[in-house]
Amino acid sequence: MDCKINWTKRAWATYQSNILYLQNAWAEKEVSNFVLAVDRWLTGLQKQPKSGTPRNKENPNIRFSVVHKRMILVYKYKPAKKEIDLLVFWNTSRNPQKLKAK
Repeated sequence: MDCKINWTKRAWATYQSNILYLQNAWAEKEVSNFVLAVDRWLTGLQKQPKSGTPRNKENPNIRFSVVHKRMILVYKYKPAKKEIDLLVFWNTSRNPQKLKAK
């Protein structure tokens, strides 16, 4: 059974802001390909929720994964509920010290 994916407000906001950034920097076809790649990646995540790297040993259910060479997704896997909470989409050009996943 696939896991349910929940978009947090922060995840949706960071995803949208990254799309806006990419629309200014890339051609529309490349942006469209990026959106499709994220959709395919999320479909795969539903089937393999542990595919991301654990953030640390204290909380192994918070994971991160490279969605695209310029985008990292931080998410929380809830195995008991078979749910995944998307926490934040992080552009790799930004300072990683500012990344705080709750």
